[in-house]
Amino acid sequence: MSGDRIIQRFAPFGKLKKIHFIAPILIVATGIASEYSGLDLLLIQPFFDASTGKWPYKSHWVASDVLHTGGKNFVVAIAAGIFLLFVLSFFVDRLKPFRKGAAYLLAASLAGPAIVSICKHTTHIYTPWDLAIFGGKHPYIRLFDAVPAGAKIGKAFPAGHSSGGFAFFSLYFLALAYKPSLRYVGLCFALSLGFIFGIAQQVRGAHFLSHDLFSLVVCWYCALITYLIFFNVYPIVNKEVST
Repeated sequence: MSGDRIIQRFAPFGKLKKIHFIAPILIVATGIASEYSGLDLLLIQPFFDASTGKWPYKSHWVASDVLHTGGKNFVVAIAAGIFLLFVLSFFVDRLKPFRKGAAYLLAASLAGPAIVSICKHTTHIYTPWDLAIFGGKHPYIRLFDAVPAGAKIGKAFPAGHSSGGFAFFSLYFLALAYKPSLRYVGLCFALSLGFIFGIAQQVRGAHFLSHDLFSLVVCWYCALITYLIFFNVYPIVNKEVST
């Protein structure tokens, strides 16, 4: 209509919704509840042989060789492929349109595991196989428990291996930016890979459920924040109004 005019307004956070920020907080609460309700211990006990004091599946070829070692190699291979795409985009014209997406994938996918690694080297939460209650030598310390004097860094919390899978939450946000109809494919891939890696480590006695849930949240927020940095926190949108 001739009387209509176009105005511009800021659209905070673009395509993001409240659920993107709130859902991870609920998962944190679930992780804490898993620790303090005893669910962590309940879920891990079937994989510990009390009669021998050992974790029977610790060195099992599926859990150890395929899902742990092979899983790490799989993630590294994907990261290397993305890096190669990013580098080639400077030399191959037809790849230039993919440069920003590749840069985002690299930054977002590396940020989560990097933050998880930093946390692992500052917390006093131990792997199940290191705990005295499972034949190890360290006390069972939960997130808000007092740390005994002289306790060593646990290097177990959040879970490092599952972060390699959850790192691909970056695919969800990349799709959200470029092709929203595919975003749940990226989400399912990241969740599936993260929990497959996480459960494999739980079976081996390397982590509790709560370790993986916290890793999930760290990787989600890293991918989300990187998305905001790369794809404009406050995009300007046009709105038609009648005059």
